[in-house]
Amino acid sequence: MPKSFSPSNRPAAQVAFAKKAAEAKARKGKTSAVAPQLIEANDQVLAYEALAAANPPPREHDNQEVRAARAPPARLGVRLMSKREVLAIANVSYPTLWSWMRQGTFPRSRVLGGKSMWRSDEIDGWLAALPVRQLKGDNPSETE
Repeated sequence: MPKSFSPSNRPAAQVAFAKKAAEAKARKGKTSAVAPQLIEANDQVLAYEALAAANPPPREHDNQEVRAARAPPARLGVRLMSKREVLAIANVSYPTLWSWMRQGTFPRSRVLGGKSMWRSDEIDGWLAALPVRQLKGDNPSETE
């Protein structure tokens, strides 16, 4: 990939050459009064870039704050869930999910734009109805 030369990554030799060429044109009288202003503006830009590179902004907050995963979005009522979301929640393949829908053990999908979608409240109800795993030493009446 060819390296581009913008004012921020232009080699110093190239900048010096450009200055000399502008000065030579000015001596011959083939340039307008704008060229010295452009050279001065270019020098100011280069000086600013050098100053910005020498003094990066402080990053104290990265060392002081603990970063954590974002909280899930607040529930906004019932929403439609895609097949991918439902499969991730149920942790099964689509043929298994389809079989459960046929047996009546999983909520049926709705058709929206030719795609299968599920209501989030029905999926939440299905999750709430799942049995709780019994642990060794549990009293069977406590988990029901």
